[in-house]
Parts: sequence; structure tokens; C-alpha cells
Amino acid sequence: MRRRAMTSEQASLKKISGHINEYDFAELISGEVNLGSPTDKKDVIDLQHRSHSVKGGTWWQIFLYARSRLLTNTIFRGLGNIADLMIQCIDAFPEDRNDYLADKQSAKIRLQEPMRLLKQEIEKPNIFPALLEKSLFNGGEVNYLSILPHTLPNTLSIAEKHFHVFSQRDVVDLLSTHLEIQNSRARNRHQMDAQKVIFRFNNRNLGEIEIRTDSPTHYREIKWRVHAPAIFGILTSNLESVTLANQQISVYGTARNQFSINVQAG
Repeated sequence: MRRRAMTSEQASLKKISGHINEYDFAELISGEVNLGSPTDKKDVIDLQHRSHSVKGGTWWQIFLYARSRLLTNTIFRGLGNIADLMIQCIDAFPEDRNDYLADKQSAKIRLQEPMRLLKQEIEKPNIFPALLEKSLFNGGEVNYLSILPHTLPNTLSIAEKHFHVFSQRDVVDLLSTHLEIQNSRARNRHQMDAQKVIFRFNNRNLGEIEIRTDSPTHYREIKWRVHAPAIFGILTSNLESVTLANQQISVYGTARNQFSINVQAG
């Protein structure tokens, strides 16, 4: 079943919930919320002056880029042919959305070849880890992925929240080695192959890169989203953890040797 796009009200509530999580996480670790650009992935700065991307909810939007952003994004432009292939996928659709709505089939046919090439580029061993690092950690500027799992973020008080902290390197290493990259396949006669790049684990889809066409506001934008519980499961099942003294923060893998909620002397 195709998932409906969020309404503007739903998107606003989700954004507000995300900010609440950031402030709650910052309070629990005695850190501070980064009041920088809305597109900055450094949500919270901890006592060691290292940064966290704080995520909650069921689906994470990893990126949403218009054509113009891909032309100027210096890290993406240095990442093989990723940026150019994403632009080719966007350019498969006419600039006027009404033209697309009048003839969806032609655009979908044009999309197939660049989407296949994008999949082939991403699955190169040196490209996929770099794409994860850029997309999740802003090219290495963010140190940790800190997750509030399996909950609707705006339904819990701070006392009920338990965050899970993972290092940038562990996340990139695990996802780049565990996820299988494929193109989507038509499931009925109304669909076409190769409309998306999909990411799979244990024979299940857990993420996708696609071109948004569902609204005039976000027409011809490329989006990557992933299913948060599935990602969380991969991380927690492959890394040992320790729960810190406040009992509301669990730290995994190499982050156990790096992250602390106490100021270290010296």
C-alpha cells in the first residue's frame, strides 16, 4: 500500500515533536541544543563538545533535495556521480507538474535508466559508506546518532524517555555492510520497474530513494527515507551497550569509550 504524504499540519507537529526530543535529550546529558541552521544535523552538543543527531518516530527523512541544492552541494558533488545521477532522475519529470499529471507514463519510462544507474553507483563499496556519512552525519561533522525508539515523540514526558547513542563510525559500518541495494520492481500492471532505489534487510524493504511528485510544493525533489525501527534493530543487535547512571541513556559500541554524561577532569 502506498503511504500517503503528510499534511502540512502533520509535518508541523512532527517538527515540533523533534524539537521537544532535542531539548529533552540535551537536559538528560547536561548538553545544549544547537540553535543553528534548520538544515544543520548537529541537533545537540554534549559536555565533550561533540554533536548528536537526535531522531525519533517511525520514519526518518534522511534528505529532501531540489535540483538546485544538488548543483551546489559540494560534498555530494564530490561523491562519484551521485549528484549528477540524482539530477538526471529529477530531470525525467517535466518542469510543469500539470504536464506530468497529463502523462505520467512517459516520465516514469524516462526515470528508469537514471534510477538504475543511481542504484549501481550507490552500491559501489566506496560510495555507499560515504553517502551514509554525508546524509546522516553531514560528511562527518556529527559524531553520534542518538535515537528515541518506537514511540510517538510528543506523547512521552522526559522521565519516560530512554535514548540510545551510537557512534558515527558504527552506524556507517553496520548499515553499509548489512543493507542490500536494489531497484524497485512493479507489483501490479499499474506500476513500473526501477522507479526507486530501495534498501533491504532480511528480505524486507526498510528504505527508499524516490522522486517526490505528490504535491506542487515538493514536486521534482529527491527524497530518502528509512524505517527507524528496522535501522534501530540492526544497530542494537550488532553492538554491545551500557546504560549510564541516569538510567535513561544507553550507549553502544565504540561510543561507550567516547561519550559521557560527566565532565572528565583534565
